[in-house]
Amino acid sequence: MSTTEQTILEGYLKRPLAPANAEALAAVSNGPMNPADALPLDQIDRQVDPTPLKVESGWCVMPDATIKVQALTPMPKVTAQMVDWWFDWHPREALRYKAWHPQAHIDNSIRESGETGPKAHWGATHYPVETLGEELIKARIEFVPPVEVGFSSNALENPNVATIVCGKVGDTKLHVRHTVMSHVWLNDGNGGTLLRSHFWGGAIMRPDLPGSLGDLVGKLLNRPVIRKLAMPKGVGQSLSVHCVEEFSNLAELLPELRSALDGDTLPKG
Repeated sequence: MSTTEQTILEGYLKRPLAPANAEALAAVSNGPMNPADALPLDQIDRQVDPTPLKVESGWCVMPDATIKVQALTPMPKVTAQMVDWWFDWHPREALRYKAWHPQAHIDNSIRESGETGPKAHWGATHYPVETLGEELIKARIEFVPPVEVGFSSNALENPNVATIVCGKVGDTKLHVRHTVMSHVWLNDGNGGTLLRSHFWGGAIMRPDLPGSLGDLVGKLLNRPVIRKLAMPKGVGQSLSVHCVEEFSNLAELLPELRSALDGDTLPKG
């Protein structure tokens, strides 16, 4: 990391977060939404349709004990190219991740797959350490093409879509994969984007076991009673508030950072 980059990032640690999107923050702070209004995982393609959802921001516990979180964040100065750059660039230095949300982000690292694809972050695994509410989370996020979490194969070709970032989230302590994460940046018509963030907590319970053994145990784990035990208490609201805060801050930070660092030519490391 260059001295210039370090100085810029340390400056972000000292300043307050950008104001969180007021409408989304109010929605996720006022208790659970009606599960009937939550977007189910088997309708994930609905995220690429710009028609407003019945509820854009909220959280709830679904009838099958899945924790559903969804949040809408305007990002008027953020482009697809910035987003794709960010998700490849920021996990390579802990300070970059901390600058994203200084109050909650602690550390991050990356393991790359060695394969190349249309998006640089596809195939990479991030290991973020952060706080959600009062709980310390040590996560593992496997970043995958949208089709691997249920999107249509042509979702990225939709003219309404700027970019999509998806992952399968797991716990590094329990060694279990459990959550689908999906962020869809829609073109806002004015050169910026509108972010729909969706999480289905506990929807894909599977232990870190090889092949058919992992599949078999995963079938046993994908039950409401196990989800209730595995997912941290209160994670719906704490995750939704955190999501609104961090992406509202990124909406301000990312354009500034790209400009300050001349990100078009910035190396990965």
